[in-house]
Amino acid sequence: MDQFDYKNFRKEKAKKNKKEAAKRVVILGAGQVGTHIMERLSKEGYHVILIDENEENIRIARELAEAATIVGNGCNPLIYFQIGLNEKDLFLAVTDSDETNLVACRLARAFGCQTKIARVRQPFYRSFENTPIDSHFWKRWGIEVLFNQDELTIQEIEHIIENEGAIDTVFLNGDKLQVVGYRVKPNSLLCGRRLVGLRDVPIFENLLVAAVSTMQPLEQNASEASTKQKNKPKEHTLIPNGDYRVKEGDLLYLCGVKENFSGIGELFDPDLVKGFKHIFILGGSLLANHIAERFSKKYSRKTIYLLLKNKNEARVASESLSSKIHVLMADAHDINDLKDEGLDKHCIFIAASASEDDNVLACLLVKEETRARTISIIQSSTYMHLVPYLDVDVAISPKLLLVDDVLKALRGGAYDILSAKDKDAEILDFVVTKKSNIAGKTLKECSLPKNSIVMAVSREEEIIIPRGDTKINIGDHLVFFALKTAIKEIREIFQEH
Repeated sequence: MDQFDYKNFRKEKAKKNKKEAAKRVVILGAGQVGTHIMERLSKEGYHVILIDENEENIRIARELAEAATIVGNGCNPLIYFQIGLNEKDLFLAVTDSDETNLVACRLARAFGCQTKIARVRQPFYRSFENTPIDSHFWKRWGIEVLFNQDELTIQEIEHIIENEGAIDTVFLNGDKLQVVGYRVKPNSLLCGRRLVGLRDVPIFENLLVAAVSTMQPLEQNASEASTKQKNKPKEHTLIPNGDYRVKEGDLLYLCGVKENFSGIGELFDPDLVKGFKHIFILGGSLLANHIAERFSKKYSRKTIYLLLKNKNEARVASESLSSKIHVLMADAHDINDLKDEGLDKHCIFIAASASEDDNVLACLLVKEETRARTISIIQSSTYMHLVPYLDVDVAISPKLLLVDDVLKALRGGAYDILSAKDKDAEILDFVVTKKSNIAGKTLKECSLPKNSIVMAVSREEEIIIPRGDTKINIGDHLVFFALKTAIKEIREIFQEH
C-alpha cells in the first residue's frame, strides 16, 4: 500500500494557520521544476503543498522554502482527499513522467479543481492546430494549460536563430513585442559609449535599452577596485540611466517591435556571421531528435546533421527520423571529422545530448576550432551560473524555460524572463485604470520606483516604445522591466494587492 507522510503534512499545515486565507497551490513533483516554482510562490505568499514519492526530493525541498510536503504517489486519489483539494486550489503536475502528470490532472478535475497545469515532453502531447486535438481537447481532458517542455525549448532555439547575435529572447503581446539580449563583444562600437543619446541613432530610434547585466561594479574607488580584482566578479542586473557607459562583456536587453531589430546584432558583434548554411545537432536525447525533425522542415533548404556516437542509436535514428536528416556516426570531440562535413563559422552547432557535461565541452571545442555559433542545452543551475565565464554563445535550460511559463500562467502579467540566468528581475504588465495616479501624466512626471522602467506601452492595437514625454492614458498596458526590489512598489501604484 502507498505510504505518504500525512503526519508531516499536518504538522507543517498547523504552522500556517495564519495563511489560511492565502491561495493554495498544490504541486506534484519535487524535482528542479517543482521546487523552483515552490520557492517562488512561497515567497509571494501562496500556501504551497508539495507532493513527491521520493523522500530525498522532499527532504531537499523542505530546506529551500516554507511549504507543506507529502511523500506519496501523485496518482493516489487518497492524497487529494486528505488535503481537501477543491475548486479554489491551483494544481500543477510537473513530474518527469508525462502520464503521471496527465492522470494527476484528471484526478484534480474529479475533485473539482478549476485550474490545472501539466508538464509534458512527448511531441504528441500538445495542441495541434486545425485538428480536434486542440486546447479545448485538453480542457475536456481536465487540463487548462498544457506545457510541452521540448516544444518550449525548440521555440526558444528558433527565436535565437532568427535574432542573429541574440543571447536571450522573450516575446510578448502575441509576439508583436520582444525583448532581446545581446552581448557586447570587444570590438563593438558600443564599447565605452554612454546610453544617453543612443536613441537618436537611427537604428536605435525605436528600441529601448531596458536593462543591463554586467560584471563591472557600478561604483568603486581604488581600494575597492583592488579588492574586486582578488575575487571573481559576479554578473548582476541593473536598470541603467543615461550616464551608464557600456562595457565589453555587458549583456544589454533591448525592447522593441520585431521588425526593428534588423541589423542590431552586428553593432554588438562586428564579426557576426549573417545567415547559416548547416545546422549540426549533438544527439543522444529525445529533445535532439525533436529538434532535428522540426528543423528539417522549417529550414528545408539547409542541411541538418544529427551526430550520434552509438552505432545502434544511429541506425534507429536513420530508420525512424526524416530522410532529410543526415545522421552521422561521429564524436563531437573529433572536430576534424566535423570540419570535413562542413562545420565552420557559417554553421550553427546545437548541443542537445542527454549529458550537459558533453554539451558544454562540445560547444567549447567547436567554438575554439571553428567559430561556429554554439547553443548548449543545460539543465543544472550550477552550469547556468558559469555560462557568462565560458565561450558558449547561448545556453538554454529547458526546465527553467518551463518554470518561467508556468509562473506567467499562474500570476498573469508577470514574465520571469531572467530566472534561467539567475538574474533578479522580471517583466510585468499592468493596466492603467481610473484609480491609477499616473493616468493623464507623462512618464517623466510619474514617480515610478527606482530600479524599474516602462519599456513599452500597449494602446489598443498600437505598441509604443516610450520616451519621457509619452503621456499615459486610461486603458494603457504598461510593460515594466523591474528588479525584484521595485516590484512591490509597482504593484501598489496599480493597486495590486
